[in-house]
Amino acid sequence: MKKLTAAIIVITMLICLPCLSGCENSTGDITAIIAEMQYHPQAPEEQTHIRIGALVGPYADMVTQIIEPALVSLDYTVEVVIFSEWDATNLALAEGEIDLNLFQHSVFLNNSKYEHNLALSAIAEVPTASLVLLSERYESLEQIENGATIALPGDATNLARALRTLREAGMITLNIHSDITRVTLDDIASNPRELSFNLVDGFGLYREQIAESDAVVMSGGRAYASDVNLSDALYSEVLQDGFMIVAAVRTDDLARRYVCDTLGVIHSEEFKSAIVEEGSPFSGFQRPRSFFMRGDI
Repeated sequence: MKKLTAAIIVITMLICLPCLSGCENSTGDITAIIAEMQYHPQAPEEQTHIRIGALVGPYADMVTQIIEPALVSLDYTVEVVIFSEWDATNLALAEGEIDLNLFQHSVFLNNSKYEHNLALSAIAEVPTASLVLLSERYESLEQIENGATIALPGDATNLARALRTLREAGMITLNIHSDITRVTLDDIASNPRELSFNLVDGFGLYREQIAESDAVVMSGGRAYASDVNLSDALYSEVLQDGFMIVAAVRTDDLARRYVCDTLGVIHSEEFKSAIVEEGSPFSGFQRPRSFFMRGDI
C-alpha cells in the first residue's frame, strides 16, 4: 500500500509540477503546497465544472475577463458566484459550495482559517490593486506644490496605510517611535512641502474624495470602481508580503486537475499579457513576483 501511495504521489507531482513551478515565491512556500499534496494523495474523479467565488470588483472582473475564458479553452465550464461578505466566501469554499475563490490577501485568509477552523490553501498570487495617489492637477510627484491639499481616508486602518504611502513617496516622514500600523496625522514628524490634509470617506468614489483637494490617496479598489486606471497614479503603495490577493482552494483538492489547470492559467504568458496590455484595467496593479521569475514582463 505504501508503494501504491508513493506512486500516486509521484504521478500527481509530475502532472502538477509544471504548473506549480511558477508558483514559488508567489504564495511564499511551494514546498508546503507539495507537502499538503502528499498528505492528500487520493485522486478523486476529475471535474469539468468550476465554481469560482468573488466579490463585486476588480477580481471578479479578472476572473470573467481573463481566467474564465482561459479555463473554457481547456474544456471547463465556469460559474462565477458573487458574494457580498468576505467570511461567507471562505465558508462557502470550505463547505463545497464553490471550488475556488479569488478576493482576499493571505493575511485575511490565514485569519479566517484560524477563526473558523477551515482547511483552505492559497495556490497563487494575482496582480493586486494597492493604495494610489491620484490627481487631476498634477502629473507627477515633483509637481505637487508647497501647501497642496491631499485627501486621505478617514478610517483608522486606511489612514495609517495612506500615511505610510506618503512616507514611501517621500512626501512626509513619520515619528520613528510610533506604531506604524496605527499612525495618525499626529505622528507626522516632518512635512517639508507643508501639505494640508482632508479626511474623507474612504469608501466614496474618486470624484467624491478629491472634490475639495488637489490630490487624493485612495483604495485601488475604489479607484477601479470609479473607472480610474491605476496606471495614472502619481504613486502606488508597495504592498508588503501577505497582502497580495490570492486564489484559494480546499486543501483536500490541491492534487485535483482543475487546481493545476487554474494555476497554469494564472502563471501563463497569456494571463500576463492580458494584465499588462495597453488599455487593460489591471495594468496598474502591483504584479506578483511570479511575473518576473523567468525574465517575464
